[in-house]
Amino acid sequence: MLTRSVGVPLLAILLLMGATTACQSDESFPGPPPSTPTAEGESAPQVTEQRDPGATATAEAEPEATPVTATATADDASEDQAGTDSGGEGDGAEAEETATPAPAVRTLEGVRGIVDPTNTGWPREVEGLNGVVTIAAKPMRIITASVGHDEMVLALVPNERLVAVGSSTKNPIYSNVAHLVQDKPDISRDPEVILAQSPDLVATSPYFPADVVDALERAGVTVIQTELLNTPEDRINNILLLGYMLGEEERAFEFAAEVRTRFEAVTAVTGSREPQPRVLALTRYSDSLWAAGGNTTEGGVIEAAGGINAAEEAGIEGHQTIDLEGVIAMAPDVIIIPQPLEFGAEEFRQYLLGTEVLAGVPAIAKGAVNVVNSRHFTTLSYWNVRGAEDLARLLWPDGFSEPAVEAFSLAE
Repeated sequence: MLTRSVGVPLLAILLLMGATTACQSDESFPGPPPSTPTAEGESAPQVTEQRDPGATATAEAEPEATPVTATATADDASEDQAGTDSGGEGDGAEAEETATPAPAVRTLEGVRGIVDPTNTGWPREVEGLNGVVTIAAKPMRIITASVGHDEMVLALVPNERLVAVGSSTKNPIYSNVAHLVQDKPDISRDPEVILAQSPDLVATSPYFPADVVDALERAGVTVIQTELLNTPEDRINNILLLGYMLGEEERAFEFAAEVRTRFEAVTAVTGSREPQPRVLALTRYSDSLWAAGGNTTEGGVIEAAGGINAAEEAGIEGHQTIDLEGVIAMAPDVIIIPQPLEFGAEEFRQYLLGTEVLAGVPAIAKGAVNVVNSRHFTTLSYWNVRGAEDLARLLWPDGFSEPAVEAFSLAE
């Protein structure tokens, strides 16, 4: 295990999810290929090969996530799937006995990245992708390098503690918090630009350049590079780990409970719905069609909303290019377009509806082609839950009597 101990930190950049697995551009905006506009700090899909949509999936099984408890209940185990209710059959009496929720538990045990969950004082240690790092004191000047992490920070600390942001966080095309950060200084990935803001914690994502991490560390800055995964349990882990890094454990517990509750409210409706519609997340960039298959943020949102990811079912993993024949072979019941309107989403929708060769595709025949808010489907943060709420109401309009809550709570 690589161990690094940094003295009194000068900078800090936070993590991203999210959520979000990946719909991730530079670091939090997923979907388009590298040649298309993407959010700073999030990684675009790296797979550019074209695969036969009818091929059998060969992806290896994901490692089982470490259980994380923020608001543990008797049926928490069913959430280990990425956005689905596992459901099961059993004796009715036995199910009735075990249905009573357990009391809420607040614990840091099992949170990946926390070296000693019993230590809530300072200094404290966390293990990032760049090794074990010591945080000397509660960070008051925070910088992150991705949209998804900025979104999480603003949910956990007062706005003034996030001292500067990248241009993508200010851009409402990519960011769900753009309206909260317009007055903050801009940063880039230039170490000198970051250092000029005198941060005392810098948290970065896996996509942040290693040479910049090294430069900041050499300057004496506390830098923590963390993973960004977007399964339901990983999303909670991200929040609790970040809350620990920022010295805001209680707020992290509260916010994790809020996010989990909203996710469970969706899956409580969608988990028992039949038949499940086959949904294809499709975008068009640089005249190429991109399908979101297995192990993508969009795929997780589709499953949480009670749909079947048609691209994953056809053997596609990650984001891959396909052709019109691939769309025809998948025969989706619903097509969603998680692409910004500014990048031609509505024009693409009209193209799909007006292309004669696609007329027999169920989604096209029914007019079930919908542009969705890309910020909710592709940013690696808890806002992916909002995407699941949006899509669930689209797929199951009779299952929800009230519209989704527009926003999440903010730290005071």
